Amino acid sequence: MSLLFGILFFSLFVSALIRGNFSYGKADYDFHEHPVQFVIVLVFILGISALCFYRFLVEMEIIG
Repeated sequence: MSLLFGILFFSLFVSALIRGNFSYGKADYDFHEHPVQFVIVLVFILGISALCFYRFLVEMEIIG
């Protein structure tokens, strides 16, 4: 399950990075209009993705 969440969050990160905007609920983050908020949201999504991948590696006992 953590691998699926990791892939989901990583794909969300990559698509937001390529498109230059990100929408969630009623909030729209555009790099050209709000660069600081956009970068903060992307770093948060990338952090969640890294945490999910780390959890997957721990569950598979690759990392002890």
